[in-house]
Amino acid sequence: MPASVRAVSSGLLDAVGSINVTKPTGAVSGDVLIACHSMVQGTLANMGTPTGGATWESLATRASGTDYDNKTKIWWKVAGGSEPANYGFTQNSSSTGVIAIAAVMGANTALTPVVAQTGNDAFSTSVPSPGITPAGDDDLELRWVSGQPDFETITWTVPATYTEEADLQAGGNSTGALASKQLTSGAATGSLNFTSLLTLGFRHGFTIAVASAGVPQTRRPVVSTAAVRRAANW
Repeated sequence: MPASVRAVSSGLLDAVGSINVTKPTGAVSGDVLIACHSMVQGTLANMGTPTGGATWESLATRASGTDYDNKTKIWWKVAGGSEPANYGFTQNSSSTGVIAIAAVMGANTALTPVVAQTGNDAFSTSVPSPGITPAGDDDLELRWVSGQPDFETITWTVPATYTEEADLQAGGNSTGALASKQLTSGAATGSLNFTSLLTLGFRHGFTIAVASAGVPQTRRPVVSTAAVRRAANW
């Protein structure tokens, strides 16, 4: 069975330094968890390693502009046998931030997800997410984008053929969106744009490919011609 999204959970931080985000519904041992966290004030150092269960590993980071502009960290791990009900995240206590956690079932847990990123500090309603070369022809692709609105309400439109998994906004100046797609080819994918309702600054785009575990092959027994003849003469 190809890798696919089991469930997504999310969290919003409005001028607070920490939050507990619920484990995605139904997540079990062996699922790959991908956590996307963007905030708009402070430094990357304020965004500590998430806590709870098996150890989270850093997958990608990006910082824009000054300490008052968009920061993003992407984390991943393989869920262990004693995962908690919630995961702890930290950031600058004066910042707003958005978090999405995707639980992926049917993933190849031996392979680190492939990731690519891009960013642009100018204001626009278009937020690009980069192309990527997946590990196989049936990877699950996740795309996360974030940016800073000017204290206005934002909604997102994801690229055509992608499924929207999360559309988030915290306070007036932190927003993000997560989308997914089951790939059918190992060829490189292209850059695709998310569209926000209003202009955003300090835009980030991340594309993540999670490899599928694949289907085990059943080997047929090898029987020699001589053995077949002996059986026929028995």
